[in-house]
Amino acid sequence: MKYTLTIQKNAYLISQLDCYLSFALVAMENNYVLPEVNDGFAIDVKAGRHPVIEKQLKIGEEYISNDVYLDNEEQQIIMITGPNMSGKSAILRQTALICLMAQIGSFVPANSAKIGVVDKIFTRVGASDNISSGESTFMVEMNETSSILNNISNRSLILLDEIGRGTSTYDGISIAWAITQFIHDHPTKAKTLFATHYHELNMMCDKFKRVKNFNIQIKETGKDIIFLRKLIPGGSAHSFGIHVAKMAGMPSEIIKISKNILKSLEKSHSENKDIQIDESSEMQLTFFDIDNKNYEEFKDELESIDTDNITPMEALVKLSELKNKITDEK
Repeated sequence: MKYTLTIQKNAYLISQLDCYLSFALVAMENNYVLPEVNDGFAIDVKAGRHPVIEKQLKIGEEYISNDVYLDNEEQQIIMITGPNMSGKSAILRQTALICLMAQIGSFVPANSAKIGVVDKIFTRVGASDNISSGESTFMVEMNETSSILNNISNRSLILLDEIGRGTSTYDGISIAWAITQFIHDHPTKAKTLFATHYHELNMMCDKFKRVKNFNIQIKETGKDIIFLRKLIPGGSAHSFGIHVAKMAGMPSEIIKISKNILKSLEKSHSENKDIQIDESSEMQLTFFDIDNKNYEEFKDELESIDTDNITPMEALVKLSELKNKITDEK
């Protein structure tokens, strides 16, 4: 037992060496840089990257890096808009990770980084229910946001992702606006990244001097969009949700109906009228046009087929007959 203290001390020193060696190897293998951690209040990251996402990219694919600058005097709150899947959440997370890595003694994934000491990193991202205690997604979101707002300091970093989405649009916008205004006017002036689909929040930069608008750049090519994943100044006026649904493989009929309804909603909103859905858009997904005079006859013929007893050859013949009928009707 007389060597216990010596063994414990050696284990402690070896664990430190192991940690520093790991930091060094990761930094060399992934082109990390030495950050500057100072007593200021600014976070200035040039060409920052997400350390996990960049390792999961396909061979030959380069991670799109981004600059992020926050301080307590000029650019306290960055409002980030852009489509789903464009990379808003990645920018929030990589900023937090770079700050955390810098303060634990690691090099960071960026071209350069100057980090004013951060005492707390608050996050309100993702969605979850706490069914066992009777809390909805929105209630959990409000509880967590309330906890953040009651514990911020002048060195805190706040990450908010889609606050207010769990309730009605107008309620959500109102809550998101009020939260942003509270953070802006609070004496601590906590630095904040706020990713949102509420484009109405872009108006806040005209009313609050330390709120700045940024968006994730995209490129429209005809009817499709390409995510460029670059954070640029200015707000975005579109969410491109229908485009993202199309990219995800949604049936073309759903995309068509969605576009028709969107046009109706935008028209009603611009004219300050009650929402009127264009009834010419098909609201029911069907294989056949209901107005087709031969629909019932066609339907009856399909229902009359005894699928349990029909032979493969008979099935092919019947299919050919039905196909010819459709061709003739066109």
